Amino acid sequence: MTKEKYFGSASWVEFADEPVSVLTRKDFSVDSIESAELFVIGLGFFEGYINGKIISEDKFLPLNTDFHKRQLMRKNGPFAEETAHRIYVSRFDVTSLVSIGKNSLCFMLGNGWYACTHQEKFGNKKLIFSLVLTDKKGNISRINSDSSVKFTEGFIKEYDLTEGEKHDYSSYSDNWLFASYDISSWKNSTECVFPETRYMLSECPADRVREILTPAIIKATDEYKVYDIGKNLSGNLVILLPAEKGRTVEITCSEEKLPTNDINPNNILDQHAVFICGDYEREVSQKFTWHAARYFRVPADIRVLHFEMICTDIKVSSDFTSSDDVLNWIYNAFITTQLSNTHSGIPSDCPHLERRGYTGDGQLAADAVMTTLDAKKFYTKWIEDISDCQDRITGHVQYTAPYTHSGGGPGGWGGAIVHMPFMYYKHYGDPSFMIKLYPQMKEYFRFLDEHSRGSLVWSDVPDEWCLGDWCTPTKIKIPAPFVNTYFYIKYIDEILMCKDILKLSGKEIKEYKAKRKTLAEAVKKRYYDPGTGDFAKNIQGANAFAVDIGIGTKKTFINMTAKYDEKHMYYDTGIFGTDILTRVLFRNGRGDIAARLLSSEGKYSFGNIMKQGSTTLWEYWTGRRSHSHPMFGAVTAYLFSGILGITQSDSSFGYSELIIAPADINMSGTFSGKMAIPQGEVSVNIIYSDCTAEFEINLPVKGIFRYKNTEIQLTAGTNKITTDR
Repeated sequence: MTKEKYFGSASWVEFADEPVSVLTRKDFSVDSIESAELFVIGLGFFEGYINGKIISEDKFLPLNTDFHKRQLMRKNGPFAEETAHRIYVSRFDVTSLVSIGKNSLCFMLGNGWYACTHQEKFGNKKLIFSLVLTDKKGNISRINSDSSVKFTEGFIKEYDLTEGEKHDYSSYSDNWLFASYDISSWKNSTECVFPETRYMLSECPADRVREILTPAIIKATDEYKVYDIGKNLSGNLVILLPAEKGRTVEITCSEEKLPTNDINPNNILDQHAVFICGDYEREVSQKFTWHAARYFRVPADIRVLHFEMICTDIKVSSDFTSSDDVLNWIYNAFITTQLSNTHSGIPSDCPHLERRGYTGDGQLAADAVMTTLDAKKFYTKWIEDISDCQDRITGHVQYTAPYTHSGGGPGGWGGAIVHMPFMYYKHYGDPSFMIKLYPQMKEYFRFLDEHSRGSLVWSDVPDEWCLGDWCTPTKIKIPAPFVNTYFYIKYIDEILMCKDILKLSGKEIKEYKAKRKTLAEAVKKRYYDPGTGDFAKNIQGANAFAVDIGIGTKKTFINMTAKYDEKHMYYDTGIFGTDILTRVLFRNGRGDIAARLLSSEGKYSFGNIMKQGSTTLWEYWTGRRSHSHPMFGAVTAYLFSGILGITQSDSSFGYSELIIAPADINMSGTFSGKMAIPQGEVSVNIIYSDCTAEFEINLPVKGIFRYKNTEIQLTAGTNKITTDR
């Protein structure tokens, strides 16, 4: 859509001298009002008010996209790829806020994604709006942005998207929000030309305050207090700033604390907020960014009111609990970590250091997210980001969506162009993205072919990272071409599973199968040792990669299971290998090993992270850098499909063929959970004793129950089954 669709004759405006934050106002009068609808884009982030009342509780708008073309650089020269661009319009019903008589329409703007220096900057802050008014007689008029919009510098004086803000309230008053306040000394904004882009509405939920927590004091000195909010979360601490004009108050936060209960300096990650007091006390918190932490250090005399957890407004649509503490921790830590990594319509790698929508991390966690959260509208937006970030010339798919210069690889990153539409179809039964993006998937395959040697995916864009797996606990040893070619094969398999809705011809199917065979033979030729039965020396889960694509021998699988059953009762794998190994064990009858790996408290394990007191998943098994990374949480999906057995047949999409097939996990105790599928809610409650297994299964539709050698038809409603173990 074009700008005129939503904004009519309104103009984009920008602001002279480019202050760090901007306050804008346009006054208007109304004689009669039936309805009022506001269309607005404020770049980078904006907050809107009418007559002093906030327009919406939504935060960090507009949604983050590749807004328009910009000049980018890479190590080897200018960025020369041709990607697509779009920008999201915010629409609000503001009828209740408009009054008869004089009104003020106000906006506060900060740098946000658009104007920040955290990434390659798009440009300076900009604003466009159109307030559509309908009177009692049905007459329509518009209040549009133009050069008559007045502006002045805001109270945010310093801003870094990932580190924090500095506010100065020493000469600030909220009175500017009202039409009675004189703004004649303010400057007029300047109309400007906005680069070509697509203007769109989105159903993707915005960020909101999800939870309000009361921090507990864990250390108090004469100078400062340290507060614990109870979990590692993204959001902002709200304090009461005293009426001590000119005084500076600084907040510092960290993901971890020291044994002395001071915040751990190694986990601050440069996060802080600074506030300069004014003439009267006021509640304050950061406005256009967030912190990600558990512990906060505040001057001793400053009153802390609460902590607001802020993330995308996504409902948790699942539950899992068991008699095993580590399994429970995995579920809860994943939910907390994933929610903290949903902001402005993207799934980020971490909510502090980078905040980027990595296509590797995002596609890896997608199965778990779609299993546990009501994320369909969220992914509807992010899949469009992935589509936009593909180079229309070469077929290359960027490592982040929206694009920010980052690291990744041609396999587990760029393949999001295939895997995300496939998972969307698999979970929601909606093939629209598979169909829409199929031409782009073929272009991505062309890119892989052009960057292959001997039918192995060997390289990527010159001078860019070409990873295979990532974040192994020790040095990465599993070969990148092996991992990247594995993913090429997996993506071909996903295309073939969708052959009917893609209406593939017999010739196309034959060509895909031939390509798959060629790739598999190339992997075997280079990495398979027929003497041992291992691929790539069975290092860091390599045999699991091979088993997952159906190559190797029985010995390949036996060697893999022996390694993790006898030698390593903890993971030695990276972000992809951990997911693949766990899935392969569950799907090939060794749920006992998979469950023990998941519940292990060994050297590199989820249980070890839990024992450190963490409430979120770490970026590295060793604990360095970020302590809020959802990628290893991909295994959360197997709490449901493996342990509880809530799954579907390979040919089923949207759970049209619902199967309840709990794995034989060789553990006693209770295991219960529920999840949403398109037909309704599924719940499974299991009690394992030494000799028997008791199941209570509630389904919205008919299904099939499979456990060991037992197969039973299930009815909609409650089903109770008891079998021998």
